[in-house]
Amino acid sequence: MLRYLDEHPSLDGGRLGRHIEHDPRSRAYALSEDLLPSAYASVEHPVRIPVLDQGGLGSCTGNAAEALLGSDPLYGAIPVDTAARPTGDAATDERQAVALYAAATRLDRIHGQYPPTDTGSTGLAVAKAAQKAGVIAGYQHAFGLDATLRALTAAPVIVGVNWYEGFDTPDAAGHVTVAGSVRGGHEFLLYGIDADQRAVLARNSWGAGWGAGGCFRFSFDDLGRLLDEQGDATVFAPLTGPAPTPAPTPADVDRALAAAMRTWLAEKGL
Repeated sequence: MLRYLDEHPSLDGGRLGRHIEHDPRSRAYALSEDLLPSAYASVEHPVRIPVLDQGGLGSCTGNAAEALLGSDPLYGAIPVDTAARPTGDAATDERQAVALYAAATRLDRIHGQYPPTDTGSTGLAVAKAAQKAGVIAGYQHAFGLDATLRALTAAPVIVGVNWYEGFDTPDAAGHVTVAGSVRGGHEFLLYGIDADQRAVLARNSWGAGWGAGGCFRFSFDDLGRLLDEQGDATVFAPLTGPAPTPAPTPADVDRALAAAMRTWLAEKGL
């Protein structure tokens, strides 16, 4: 599924830039139940780099990916001599975020490439870009609210969702709600859970002057709604672990069984 999301400017909010690109093959890379915690819990994963600012560029996918790479446990898994490793210097990390965005525009199915065309991109494409840059072993997907919350209990994730007008104006605590019209699509980092308040903790890419030091929070219910609206949640696999492999589909299992049966019959001379 490929869907372009029109972006509408806002006096209160910044640029967006996320489109929808859902590949059916991604289902084979769903996070395994064996890898997920049995339930979600309150957690706040450290982010080791400053809040970034995409400015007037539709590079939210690259900024979200850079924030994820600058978070534990991914950050510590990237060798210090890796060229694309986040540095903790805001200007350098922003340049690297834009480089990830540019690479993603060459890997997605969205028309146009940056530079020169500021096309926006997708969560799937920026995950591919991070893997090609040598900073992650691979990536997987969490499907639905429960899987996303359990994945977030273990590690930060990036999400690509519809961005509503109500999200442009956090309250003093950084809380936002789904309200108004969809202003476009946005990709950002989820770095924690407040289980008591049933809220997720998020980091935006509009600078530290927006929200609560560049961060915001919203309810589980709103996250579930956004994921149901063709949203996606992507998890990066650290370099210290193996690259994710696809789970067998029913068709794969059927073919394997058929091949085994043919071998057995041949051995029996049947």
